[in-house]
Order: sequence, then structure tokens, then C-alpha cells
Amino acid sequence: MRRLGLSLLAVFMVLTAAQTAAAKGGKKSVEKSRGPAPVASAKAIGEFKGEYKWGMTVQQVVDKLGAKIEEGYKERLEKIRNDPGKIDQIRREMKADKDRIKKSLVKFEGAKGGWDVSIIDQEIAQNNGESMLVYKEPKSTRYFFFSGDSLYKMFVAFDKDVVAGKSFVEFGDMMQKVYGKAQPVYREVAMHGMRDRQLDSLLWRSAEGDGLRLVDRSKFYDVYCLVIYDSSTEERNAEVRRRRADTRITTGSFVDGVISDKLTDRDENDNVIDRITGKEVLKPGERRGPQQNIKVPSPTGKSGGGEMKSEDRP
Repeated sequence: MRRLGLSLLAVFMVLTAAQTAAAKGGKKSVEKSRGPAPVASAKAIGEFKGEYKWGMTVQQVVDKLGAKIEEGYKERLEKIRNDPGKIDQIRREMKADKDRIKKSLVKFEGAKGGWDVSIIDQEIAQNNGESMLVYKEPKSTRYFFFSGDSLYKMFVAFDKDVVAGKSFVEFGDMMQKVYGKAQPVYREVAMHGMRDRQLDSLLWRSAEGDGLRLVDRSKFYDVYCLVIYDSSTEERNAEVRRRRADTRITTGSFVDGVISDKLTDRDENDNVIDRITGKEVLKPGERRGPQQNIKVPSPTGKSGGGEMKSEDRP
């Protein structure tokens, strides 16, 4: 009976890992990139990064964004320079926009929140010294990621009107006209007993050590995102995220309960079948019942208008 219990446990652990992967968007495995990605156009990379440099502090980025906001109000203020009342009103609007940037700062210090089930959930790790600022641009939202107090990554989510109904392959072709030929990365998807190979992302690099990737977030958010990062810092943080994801799969509450060393006065394997077929404990991001919702944070970090009900999820 003990051998039977251990054998069934081993089978269950394999199935649990597969089901967990399937629940996260149907991904079974993502291929590793083969060799270095192609070098992107230096001009296009420079335009995308703009004035931001890796290593900038949170305050330096806030100051840059504040200066950009002031520049945007300059023309409006010039038109009403002889109307003190309107000038005061517009200056209050400008101050509110600048304060909004400061208030968007979030530190990922271990407390799970809305960002852990959001468009940037795959980019963060709690308790890893990371923080983030959010800034709304005319046709996109830009997320600034800091390791310690040092900028190392920018994640840009394009607005829906930029995507304009294009498939990820079509949008990727458009981006390759800007940045040059990319390295495609595919994922193997298993759904309803069928296997398929789908484009997961496109990769580029710069001669200065930047990484650039185009990622598909259309399943839940109907947008595509372009991420640029300092490759060495991103790889260290990505390894932390991978290790923690593996830990969640292999040390979930069910497995912990089955392999517990707690002593009792009964045969430790006499209910192994019941435990294996017991109720599944869902983790954030897995399929939910019809009464549960996922709140998508607004750029200010507050839960807002975007609320996705489970029956709306694929």
C-alpha cells in the first residue's frame, strides 16, 4: 500500500505541474532562444529609450517626466498668459499630473496586490528589491522598473488603437520593419488534447547590452507590449521569478499535505486516493468560478473600471 501511495503521488505531481502550466494561458513549454538575438537598429533603440538611461534613480525619472509634463502645458499657458485666473487653473492641472506620477510609485515588498494579476504580472517578483513608476503616454502606457533605486527596464503597453485589430504576427512584422529582423520564440500549447506551436515573443538586442522583446498580452488585455531592459539585471531578476514559479508548482498546499512528516495513529497511505482526487486549491491566475472577478489596476495603481469576470475569460 505504501508503494502504491508513493507511485500515485509521483503521477499526481507530474499532472499537477502540467495542469498548472495549462491554466496559465495554456502554455506547456516555451522554447529557449537559440544563440544571441539579432542586433536591432541603433537609431530605433535610441528613440525608444529616449532620455532615460539605465541606472537613473526614481527621483531622476520623476524629474524627467515632470519636465515632459511641463513642456506639454507650455503652449496652453502661452495662449492665456494675459488671463491670471486661467493660468492658475492650468497650473493646478499640471501639478495634479506631476503628483500622479509620484503617487504611482509602488514597491514590491511582499504584499500581494492588484499588480500580481495585471498586465505586468510576469515582470515582477515580490521581495526582490524592485519598484515601479507608471506614466501614461499619448498612445501607450510606460512602466519604469527599478532594481534597488536603479532603472533597469521599461515596459510599454500599446493602446488598443495602435494594435488596430492586427494579429500578433502582423504586429510583429510591423515592429521588424522598425527594429530589424527579430529572433522568434515559440511556445507549445496543449488544449483539448491537441498540440500547437504558437509565436510567443520576438527578441532583439543592442550593441550596448540592451535586450528588447515584443510580447503578446492580447489574451486578457487586447494589447501587445514592447519591453526594453538592461540584459544582465533582467536576467538576474528573471531567474528569481523562474525559481519562485517552480517552487509554487512543486510545493503547493496539496503536495505539502501529502508528504507531511506529521505522525498519526493511522496508516499514512490509507486515504491517498481521497487526497489525490480531493478539491483543487486554485492559485492566482488559474481558472476561477463564476462568482470571482479579477481586478485590473489602473495606471495609478488603484483598482478601477477594468474588471474582468471569469466568464469573460477564454
